[in-house]
Amino acid sequence: MTKKNQPISGVFLLVIVLYQCLWHVALPFVLARLWRKGLKEPSYRAHVLERLGFYTGKVGRGAIWIHAVSVGETRASAPLIHALVASNQRILLTHTTPTGRRTGADLFKNYIDQGVLKQCYLPYDFCWPVSRFLRQFMPSQGLMMETEVWPSILFFSKNKLPIYLINGRLSLKSSLNFAKFGNLSGELFGLFENILAQTQSDAKHYESLGVKNCPITGNLKFDVQLAPEQIANGQLWKKSLGNRQIITLASSREGEEEIVIRAWAELKDPKPLLLIVPRHLSRTIEIEKFLIQKNIAFIKRSMITLPIKLTQDVLIGDTMGEMASYLSMADYVVMGGTLMGTGGQNLIEPISLSKPVILGPSTYNFADISRAAIDAGIGVQLGQSEAVQLENELFNVFQGFQNHPQKIENMSLFCSEFAKRHQGATKKTINYLNLPSI
Repeated sequence: MTKKNQPISGVFLLVIVLYQCLWHVALPFVLARLWRKGLKEPSYRAHVLERLGFYTGKVGRGAIWIHAVSVGETRASAPLIHALVASNQRILLTHTTPTGRRTGADLFKNYIDQGVLKQCYLPYDFCWPVSRFLRQFMPSQGLMMETEVWPSILFFSKNKLPIYLINGRLSLKSSLNFAKFGNLSGELFGLFENILAQTQSDAKHYESLGVKNCPITGNLKFDVQLAPEQIANGQLWKKSLGNRQIITLASSREGEEEIVIRAWAELKDPKPLLLIVPRHLSRTIEIEKFLIQKNIAFIKRSMITLPIKLTQDVLIGDTMGEMASYLSMADYVVMGGTLMGTGGQNLIEPISLSKPVILGPSTYNFADISRAAIDAGIGVQLGQSEAVQLENELFNVFQGFQNHPQKIENMSLFCSEFAKRHQGATKKTINYLNLPSI
């Protein structure tokens, strides 16, 4: 399959040339930054040559290339990958972060062992690493997940293979930023064979940049099947705690733990168990220091074997790969990333487990789903933005749930129905992709 013939202007070509020059100048600094990140996370120093386009092994010509930058995108790609492998397709799965790569290794271990899926890092986005990558693997087409727009990859794939942006997500803020570059943004997005948008709003944002015929296929995250054994573990852990309410703060970002802890600390005894799961586990030490400062008893998941009768007030989820268990334990979930202006994390997973969600004011990463969840009565959104006001508002919500647990049960009943209504994105995506044997 060949890429559609997208015309390239002289100005766009000049920008691409300048972009290559900037990458060559920046490369030593990019590698130095990668090495520094390896001080905290040694896995950043593994497979460095792949980022420069040097790879070992092949998955065979004609494999379908899927790029899932990190953990969330990798999990979202799972239903699509399962469907493609079931249709005898071979998969090349690329990542940008070590956590994304580890997640993929866990999710697709059987496929990797069978030789039908190969993992590697996406090369740095300039001419010679990208060219090496394309020569090495010769994929039949590329599927970029959600927000990935890489100028060199799109440009050097032109007339070689079609690249789709799937599960496409573009916030109003991002679309306005792209719009500042005028026709250049339109030419860049025009290098995609097509863009498959999650929602009507996403489609409108892409179309405002000149994208034509942007189909809406829904959100693949609704089709993700969470690990049954993890869900069962979470339910077992919850049962061991008796009737105690459990609040899970999921994928929290810097500063959010303090707001939630302060609000929770004002609740009457016996307080709910507060389960804190930071998005970046390297921040666990910061959370511990704050709890010690506040004289709050806590324990880390890595220190115990659950189920166990906890006497502490706070449990820190400091392990990888157990998010489904942490969510399954909860009576309700505070979504990280929504309190401090970073756009929010994935609220679909807790909803699919029938857990009501509390959202802060910042939800632009999941704007449509957040609005729909609030309208459906399965989510509560805080309206304030200042930390003290957020704490007060959050305390009132916590107190309402503590005093009226039936309210949680009523909201939970609507969650599974909401999730089922939004399923089907995998089938719609495949219908839009010109793939054999589907």
